Amino acid sequence: MKVGVVLPVYHQEREYIFECIQSMEKQTFRDYKLVIVLDGPNEETVAAIKEASKQLTIAHQIIDRKVNLGISPTLNEGFQLLQDCPYLTWISSDNRYDPNFLERLVETMDQASKETVLVYSFYRRIDQHGTPITYTKAWYEYVEHFMTRKKEEIFQNCFIGASFLFTNEAFSKAGGYRTDFPNVQDHDFWIRLLQHGEFVLLREYIMEYRFNGRFALTTNIPPEQLTMESMASSIDVRKRIGKLPKVSVVLYAHNHVKTINHALNSILQQTFSDFQLVVIDDGSTDLTPDSIHLTHDSRMVPLLLNHRGKSDSIGIALEYCIGDYVLFMTGEDWLDPQALQLMVQKMDTLPSNIEMLLTNHKVWFDRQRKMIAGPIILGNLYGKVALNKTTQPYAVLYRLRSLQKNVSGVLDDQIESHFYNQHAKADHMHWMNMALYHKRMK
Repeated sequence: MKVGVVLPVYHQEREYIFECIQSMEKQTFRDYKLVIVLDGPNEETVAAIKEASKQLTIAHQIIDRKVNLGISPTLNEGFQLLQDCPYLTWISSDNRYDPNFLERLVETMDQASKETVLVYSFYRRIDQHGTPITYTKAWYEYVEHFMTRKKEEIFQNCFIGASFLFTNEAFSKAGGYRTDFPNVQDHDFWIRLLQHGEFVLLREYIMEYRFNGRFALTTNIPPEQLTMESMASSIDVRKRIGKLPKVSVVLYAHNHVKTINHALNSILQQTFSDFQLVVIDDGSTDLTPDSIHLTHDSRMVPLLLNHRGKSDSIGIALEYCIGDYVLFMTGEDWLDPQALQLMVQKMDTLPSNIEMLLTNHKVWFDRQRKMIAGPIILGNLYGKVALNKTTQPYAVLYRLRSLQKNVSGVLDDQIESHFYNQHAKADHMHWMNMALYHKRMK
């Protein structure tokens, strides 16, 4: 068979199962084999699968495993039986597939370059009742923006949807599905798969993806957990392949919708490009998360969390930092274009016992969206004058190894001074007399 398809099944609605299997039976492309792996589902689900599969006229096999092992072992078990198939995919038991679903994916893969390891397509949305979710111009624009990416941006976001086909050879090279990140196994797999070749987007809507199903992962796992696990996978793969940046920038945001794009652009447009940007949204109630989500860059690690407070959020962000150095920012501030280049160049020349590079920051007063220049606060005054909102140690580059991750109990408005005070020893710091950080004040 040319294509091997795995259908993993845990608990599922009877109606969804019949709709899924019926849609696969109606496929115009027939040169495929379907392996259904029952991952310890309840009796009602097992009965529905066995009854629905009687409609199948294509080659198929049911693996009735009584023990639930999770999605990754289930997929690997199914693909193990499809090693003779050059192309592979897997489908969800709550989705519906257009009759030309496999045909169009296979045609696209056949016509792609030999370096192509993955093809994927757009998808339509249906609700838990199978009713199409209203499609608007804004929806189609969102799909186009979100799913049209450079492959390197898979590190930032899982833009591959539920309609895809990949090569068996690349599947083997990537090592199959891992159990390390059980709730984001697809994203983890895409990150590893795309290290072995190229991908092609089929700009057609050839399947229906169900939202809000009772047993759906996105229904039962909190979005924050999915985000953190997904980015943990991204960091893990970066470490494994040696894709480590020189510096990590931690950008904290909470209801910064009016200024967040300026802050993001000031980082992404730096003359020094070897950095990682950990953007952490602390439960914003405005459109700040949308601005973060719509910003494309493979160096970004977006963490969209429930509201925790600045100290706890920064503590979480540090767990995702993998640069030699760390710089902290907030969503209303910005950097000079050469800030990272000059700071990193200087830090690289300093002895290893220097844990902080102090620079200056310029204060700007925001008066009804008009910026009024304020004073330049000298970094060598940090700790020598009373710390307040103006004289906090904003413009500091730290060595990552020197930062303590436990910041519990630290007040949110004192988090910058907390890190500073940990290492505020004359022989552990160096001052560079340049204003590279811009602090916006109300």
